[in-house]
Amino acid sequence: MGPINIDNPEMQKTILEGQKKSVPNYLGLLTTLPTDDNLPRTALVPKDFYGVGTAARIVNFSPAAPGLPLQILVQVMERFSVLEMRSREAVFTAQVKYWSESEFETNEELKAYSVAIVDSIKELVKLNPLFKEGLSLLLEKINVNDPGTLADFAASMTTADGPELQTILETRSIRARIEKSLILIKREVEISKLKVEITQRIEERLSKQQRQFFLREQLKEIKKELGLSKDDKTAEIEKFQKRMQHLVLPAEARERIDEEVEKMKLLEPSSPEFNVTRAYLDWLTILPWGVYSQDNYDIKNAANVLN
Repeated sequence: MGPINIDNPEMQKTILEGQKKSVPNYLGLLTTLPTDDNLPRTALVPKDFYGVGTAARIVNFSPAAPGLPLQILVQVMERFSVLEMRSREAVFTAQVKYWSESEFETNEELKAYSVAIVDSIKELVKLNPLFKEGLSLLLEKINVNDPGTLADFAASMTTADGPELQTILETRSIRARIEKSLILIKREVEISKLKVEITQRIEERLSKQQRQFFLREQLKEIKKELGLSKDDKTAEIEKFQKRMQHLVLPAEARERIDEEVEKMKLLEPSSPEFNVTRAYLDWLTILPWGVYSQDNYDIKNAANVLN
């Protein structure tokens, strides 16, 4: 049992008209074949569907507001093969042949597969609490003594793609179907384990980084209170002022540097302009103002340098 959203207005109209009748309303559910470019189709034709689907009875529905999808709750009944399909205004009708289960007795092998699937689902719930609702549905609605139903339910709990789930749907043999479902659910368990490990590693890394950040900030504040250190901005300004003491600056350059230093005092270290000003001051104060080299007019020395 599960919800389905109907977007097409013609299909909504057909379903709502059927609900007005006193007889139960049934639908045929089919999956569309994947496209070559993995893009959704603009319009569907009969050849776009798989040849095996399921019959479902509409249990309940929520009337759709204009422009919104119609939400219906369906109960899947049994599988069928499509013999012929026709379409009329986006509403498809089909002649089908219903399947009958190929195995009616539960043997020891099927019981073992059933137990393995139930154990895997329980393990999956422990790793991912989101599956807890699914497990409750399993215990209340699903007959765990029915291997076929159990196999279908287990496959529906996985994140397998459409073609993989269609393979489960098209498998007639219960023994083969439950084995394929067990493979899918086991793979889902391994994916969930890996997801938990990755999440734990990231949380531990973030927790460690956050702890180190807070400790460094606390250490900075303690050193500032004790007068043992200065903040980054003060330290940068003092570095530039110390460089200026050893430079013979022309009046124009000194005035420009003083203006930039005063501006830097007013900027927050987190501001992008702070970094620009700091880089500019670093360039201004690293130039060799007033430093001259002795001229050398020796031709032979010049030739050696050029060679």
